[in-house]
Amino acid sequence: MIPVIVGIAILIFSIMYVCPGDPAASILGAGATQVQIEAKRAEMGLNDPYIVRLLRYLKQTFIDLDLGTSYFYNTPVIDGLLERMPYTLIIACSCMLLQILIGTPLGIIAATHRNGLADRFCMFVALLGVSIPGFWLALMMVVVFAVNLGVLPAYGIDSWTCFIMPCIANCFAGIATQARQTRSSMLEVIRSDYVTTARAKGLSEWTILTRHILPNALIPIITIVGNGMGMMLGGTVVIENVFSIPGIGSYMTSAISSRDYPIVMSGVLVLGILFSLIMLLVDIIYAFVDPRIKARYEGSSKKKGGKAHA
Repeated sequence: MIPVIVGIAILIFSIMYVCPGDPAASILGAGATQVQIEAKRAEMGLNDPYIVRLLRYLKQTFIDLDLGTSYFYNTPVIDGLLERMPYTLIIACSCMLLQILIGTPLGIIAATHRNGLADRFCMFVALLGVSIPGFWLALMMVVVFAVNLGVLPAYGIDSWTCFIMPCIANCFAGIATQARQTRSSMLEVIRSDYVTTARAKGLSEWTILTRHILPNALIPIITIVGNGMGMMLGGTVVIENVFSIPGIGSYMTSAISSRDYPIVMSGVLVLGILFSLIMLLVDIIYAFVDPRIKARYEGSSKKKGGKAHA
């Protein structure tokens, strides 16, 4: 995780460095003179060479554990992120649960009824999910359910109903991907010899599905869940702006418009850390789901311990 997180920090700093626009000019406004802008740039350290600014940023972030101060709000960036993080996590975690609870059964139904009506219906839903952009779906839902029907709020965070449309719009593509991957993994296992042997023994289809097929198809499914969580976190950047939810995504978007680089860099870094933690958790879950993976790591540890003892 450490090289990944450091790489994210270097990448986002480099992108902000080459981005057009001058934060000093944005802060001072259109009426500022060139002398005032240059003085402000010197005060903010924007005239320093790239490598100097990069090393200063890495030291401040990873050694001093300081995400900086917003150029415009003049408040610590970490306070703004912590204030808005609960809304982003509510959307992302809800979307992940919907992806698992809807996408996985759709994939199982499609695999167990291959080439049948249920399979075609599930894959049609999956095709729609992959094809429809999340922001377009969000706008259409606002038009239908908020403007025309008036059954759901179009924006805000006044109640739990405000999260229904954002979560559905953000997770639709994840549900589709989960269904397609689950179907593919299940079909690979269904053709295995031990499944044929289980059927020859007279076991029920439910027992074969829950004890033989699904456990052996879980590794790719779990991987998609982890990747989907990253997609949900990234999707909140757009969805929060459509529904006016004060999360990290809308915080970063407004910062991009105003050239508030500390907020943008810190927001990307925090989302990257969250995604890295999720993928680490996925790797750990692998060992509990598949005993072969756990035995491999235990065997490697014993070999290392034996060599050290010798």
